[in-house]
Amino acid sequence: MALLSSFNEDRPVTYFRGYPIYYATILTIAYGIGVAITFFGQATGNWSTLASFMAMDSARTILGGQIWQTLTYSFIDFPSFFTIIGLLFLYVAAIEVEKYIGKARFLTLYGVIVLIPVVTLTLFTLLTGTSAIYFGHTEVSIGLFIAFCTLYPGIQWGGFISAKWVAIASLILSTMVDLSSRSFIHLTQLWLISGFSFGYIRFLQNGGELPSLRIASPFRRRPTLRVVQKPKVRTRPAVSSAETKGLEIDHLLEKISRHGLGSLTRDERAALERARKKLLEKDQN
Repeated sequence: MALLSSFNEDRPVTYFRGYPIYYATILTIAYGIGVAITFFGQATGNWSTLASFMAMDSARTILGGQIWQTLTYSFIDFPSFFTIIGLLFLYVAAIEVEKYIGKARFLTLYGVIVLIPVVTLTLFTLLTGTSAIYFGHTEVSIGLFIAFCTLYPGIQWGGFISAKWVAIASLILSTMVDLSSRSFIHLTQLWLISGFSFGYIRFLQNGGELPSLRIASPFRRRPTLRVVQKPKVRTRPAVSSAETKGLEIDHLLEKISRHGLGSLTRDERAALERARKKLLEKDQN
């Protein structure tokens, strides 16, 4: 199955004054608003109230039934000198990932990244009896950065180093920092999120697809049956096998030019290899 199985999956959610709005756009704006809310909450002395409502508490979020915190915890974060740069970088990486894998797969990737810290901290509380407060979108930025570098490993950073080596170096450096400070929980989250982001993108690039669950709604209206006149069959000019294969090869070459050779599925690689062999046979004859 091709990576983009639906024609509309790589299209924006909507447009605002001619500018495309993706889910990544909405998330970045929401994170920016969350940083502003955190700042005003801290400035007005209401930070503890804000944190108790939105931040994740490993003893209460799941175990205490405050399920909404599984989503809200990532939208509050303290502002810093690099906040704007971080949000811009998150926006660029997330937009490119969403364009490539489509809206539904992007939301799946984002949802799992958000849930990994919740699950690991809840298990930590169950095993040790110690609760932990957690908030911020650092792990979201890491996961989408790894996904971006997996999709475009050959993109040059600064004109001399490729994206995959930046990702590997960042992962090694962060691992060394966590080991030196004995932050084993954060280290576990780092590797789980990075491993999932890398594996999920590779899974999709190899033609994999997660099963879709469609639940019929009891409130959905049944379609009314209408009798329509059978349309006249229009004969289309027959397309030769050579023309069909030519169009297929042109599509594959366009896909390679846009997204790289790694975006081809096994069937597409096989079709490209067959076309190459036929061209070599013609040249020899």
